[in-house]
Amino acid sequence: MQKKLFSILALLLTAVLVVGCNTSEKTGDSDAQQNEPSNTAADQKPSGDETAGETQEEDDTPASNETNTEDASKQPQKDVTYKQNGVDKTEKATESKSVDQSYKLQQLPGFTLTQEEPGKDMLVSNDDDEVFMRIETIEASQSSFTEVKTTMQDYMNAVGETVALTTDELAVFKDVQNIEGYVVDFDTEKVLGVVFEKDGIITKLTIHDNDKQDLTDAMLNMAATISKK
Repeated sequence: MQKKLFSILALLLTAVLVVGCNTSEKTGDSDAQQNEPSNTAADQKPSGDETAGETQEEDDTPASNETNTEDASKQPQKDVTYKQNGVDKTEKATESKSVDQSYKLQQLPGFTLTQEEPGKDMLVSNDDDEVFMRIETIEASQSSFTEVKTTMQDYMNAVGETVALTTDELAVFKDVQNIEGYVVDFDTEKVLGVVFEKDGIITKLTIHDNDKQDLTDAMLNMAATISKK
């Protein structure tokens, strides 16, 4: 009888131990699953603070076009009067500076100032790129008015039969030490060459114009504003 009792107790004890072990293993597995990092899309989504920070950085980026417009509007302006096809016109000209030459001038709307090559700029009509004024400046300490005038005369003589511009035709140029100009007339086009000395700069101009645009007076008036920058 006692042997049967011990056997029953041994079986019960074994059963209790087996159940306890299984329970411990399940609890450990559950804890491990809870401690594993989650890789769901929700966990990878940036927080509200990070998103707001990125939006704020984008909003703080300056609008370059607006800034350039404001800078252009602050440039010195001057009224320039000229005659085109028999009509007197007055427009606001804005100060422009050469990229690599030591001059500035008042530029009328409807023209673009660009560098043709080092030492030569082109002020071109936006309506007709065959109407333009080439601008070359030389420091008076590096050359002389006579030398520059001679190169201009040689160029104009190669273009055609030259006629000297009158004092009245060059009257727009004020406070110049020396000035001389020539014109070659064709049927519907003309070429002008002007050399003048002012503020220690000798300026050589070559103007190409036609009867349709008739912007010679406009270009001469802009050229008259050339000064050392």
